Amino acid sequence: MENETVSYYVHEEAMVRQDIHNKRLFILCLIMFIALILTNGAWIYHESMYEDVVYSENTQDGEGINIIGNGITYGTTTDNN
Repeated sequence: MENETVSYYVHEEAMVRQDIHNKRLFILCLIMFIALILTNGAWIYHESMYEDVVYSENTQDGEGINIIGNGITYGTTTDNN
């Protein structure tokens, strides 16, 4: 089997293509990383708009207080049987 060599021009062309590919891959990864940060930030902002506090205290005699969000009483329940 004879010794195969690659032409200098073919080698340089391959290296240029590889450099272009690496730059495109880096830019794509950078864009995807920025998109990930932005979408996570959007979800955190969206979820922080709502207060998830739900508190309900009812006694056995039917009287109780229902508190939903920020400690504001929205209604009381009274059972007069």
